[in-house]
Amino acid sequence: AMGIKGGLDQQRAMAAVPPPGRLVDVGGYRLHLLAEGNARGGATVVWIPGAHEQGNALYHLHRAMRGETRSLLFDRAGTGWSDPGPFPRRTRVEAEELETLLRRAGEPGPFVLVGHSYGGLLAANYARRYPTRTAAVVLLDATPPDAFVYAPVFGAAAAQGLVMQGRLTGMRAAFGLWTPRPRPGPNAPPFVRARDTLLADVREAMNGGMARAANAFASASIFEEFTAPVVGREAPDLVVYDGELDSLPVFVVIPRGGVDEEIRPLRLPAALERRALGFFPRSRVRYLAVSNRAELIHPPAGASHNFPYEYPDTVIGAVRRALGYALPRDTTR
Repeated sequence: AMGIKGGLDQQRAMAAVPPPGRLVDVGGYRLHLLAEGNARGGATVVWIPGAHEQGNALYHLHRAMRGETRSLLFDRAGTGWSDPGPFPRRTRVEAEELETLLRRAGEPGPFVLVGHSYGGLLAANYARRYPTRTAAVVLLDATPPDAFVYAPVFGAAAAQGLVMQGRLTGMRAAFGLWTPRPRPGPNAPPFVRARDTLLADVREAMNGGMARAANAFASASIFEEFTAPVVGREAPDLVVYDGELDSLPVFVVIPRGGVDEEIRPLRLPAALERRALGFFPRSRVRYLAVSNRAELIHPPAGASHNFPYEYPDTVIGAVRRALGYALPRDTTR
């Protein structure tokens, strides 16, 4: 009982954090949008965090750029301050929701979509569907569908694990048993400590969002799109095919190193390990084929998949390059 009471008290306290932006109706439910800065006749930056996180997960980058251009953070349905949207969650649905949000919020664009990891998948999908609204795309080690569909390790099983983890977390939150993770100690991975410091301004708000059961259930739902047999139906809508973004500027930002530190600890059989070590570095560059104006950018040596927290200046530099290419386009079509 004490655990339930403590969890409910925590949720009530966190829910008291007011939304810093606007709640915009996108068709019977509302999405939260924080829009700051002036585009000065250029492009507007839209930040999309990894996994299925709330917008504040990239707040440090938004804060750094809002003085240079217009910068937008939004919460996907069910996350942050946004209402839960219709289930099942799918990337194609969230691309359409994002476009509805931008239009109803009166944001004219054009937009530079910046997506990290699973957020990169959404950024690329938005660009495919709305090319005249997109000025450029910056993909921060974006998730290629290949990683779940064809991977010799993890693959669809990893997606199923994320689904189960999300459902369990959602149940805990629904019964008031969710508690925030403790602050990282000195032995935590560097990116975890860096993230905690960079996002200190929004830590309480992020904990409030994660305390909602909808947050975890929405995350579980979207990862279902890579589970069997769902992926067979969804893959054509998830994949951005080679050349499909035509001449759109695309900046593919990926670590230089391989994935040894992620694969070798698994102690796989030798033949499977060789296949995994060959597959994953190559899947990282998959997005270079989607446009004939794609450019490869590397963060400093030693960067991990979570380099937006380890080396935020690399991301800011890539976004500035994208803004340089982002001439205003006809957004009336």
